[in-house]
Amino acid sequence: MNVLLLALDTLRADHLSCYGYSRKTSPNIDKLALKGVLFERCYAPDIPTQPAYTTIYTSRYGLEHGIVSHGAEEQTLPRDFKIFTELLQNAGFTTVAVDNLAVMKPWFTRGYEYYICPPKPLQFLTADEVNDRAIRWLKFYRDKQPFFMFLHYWDPHTPYIPPKEYMKLFYEGNERDPRKASSMEPFKKSPFYHLMKRWMLELLPEVTDIEYISSLYDSEIKYLDDRLGELFDALDELELLDETLIIITADHGESLTEHGIFFDHHGVYENTIHVPLILYSEEILPKGIKVPHFVEHVDIAPTILETVGLEIPEWMRGRSLFEVVRGKAPPRRFIVCGECTYEARRAIVTEEWKLIKTYGGDLYNRPRIELYNLRRDPQEEKNVAEDFPEVVNELELQMIRWIESILGEKPDPIRVQLGRYLPGHQWLKRALESEGIPWEKWFERQRYI
Repeated sequence: MNVLLLALDTLRADHLSCYGYSRKTSPNIDKLALKGVLFERCYAPDIPTQPAYTTIYTSRYGLEHGIVSHGAEEQTLPRDFKIFTELLQNAGFTTVAVDNLAVMKPWFTRGYEYYICPPKPLQFLTADEVNDRAIRWLKFYRDKQPFFMFLHYWDPHTPYIPPKEYMKLFYEGNERDPRKASSMEPFKKSPFYHLMKRWMLELLPEVTDIEYISSLYDSEIKYLDDRLGELFDALDELELLDETLIIITADHGESLTEHGIFFDHHGVYENTIHVPLILYSEEILPKGIKVPHFVEHVDIAPTILETVGLEIPEWMRGRSLFEVVRGKAPPRRFIVCGECTYEARRAIVTEEWKLIKTYGGDLYNRPRIELYNLRRDPQEEKNVAEDFPEVVNELELQMIRWIESILGEKPDPIRVQLGRYLPGHQWLKRALESEGIPWEKWFERQRYI
């Protein structure tokens, strides 16, 4: 059995049609989900990109591997932290990636016999360019089975510049209508406006309607979905589709103005940490199943190992998703997610509640503790922490106990990173000061060290 892991960068689950989105952004992904297994509540325990992919590769949490922020140069993955591609390669499997994460950190190449890194700046690598290299490899090396292939698609990531024919796919207005200029004001008052306008808004000149920018995110998803359809057709033509387990997921989601966060993926809210997870196999999975239980990134590597008949190491924190599908794995009661790039925050998510705790780096003047009833308030619009102090205490204690059970005697890497600096603050500081805006105005909000 071959395995194909498709990582759709920055793709939030609730913008896929198969997850209930009203726009038809994902017909090819939807078809695959109808023939496979869709996990309704998959979470990214460590965000953004570097922490997320390190957690996927190691099946261990950021608390253990220490990669908890994006862009912290002193962070490195110790050699004794094995990643699942090394286990596959050692067992004789062909391993191949079309990916450029190696530009960020060297350990993302570990375990690959073929690591194809297109010469393109990270987020500007297009799905066409990924497909071109992936399909070419499949045609030339299809006899090298069984194989594991990792394809990393960046398209939903900013700057949201799909091909021209997709630009107005989900937008019918005038993106330069001066009457809608007020819609951009909250974005312009955000520190991220100064960070992002240099490389995002220069590509979208004179936009006055912020809804147009948000619609481009959906256009990018549709463009990517069309390219995935071409990939699936190629697998079928090469007679590989029925012999391959396909896994679709994302490293994290995206904020499209929600919670005052514009076109980025920080903030441990549902739009950022709730990611899609879809499995398809003609041979070994049931069809058209939706799984409501909690699953997370650490479960992907054990699933791949079970698929190819390898033993799952005891040090992996995840469990095979096949056990979840079969009903043999007890449901998780909660999941803990963390971030430490622009803000140092953690969230504990249960079936009903979400508690968010800010350790430091707050840029939005938020309360230190936030509590949301996800059943009544899935958009997390009303913080009810003051109304339910007993729930706050219970969830905070539960999160502390979980953290301690993972850490043992080691220091908390989020607190360690916060004590040094937050990488996102460095980027914001440079952007703000280049505009003549004093950084101290924002930096003084780092209150909860």
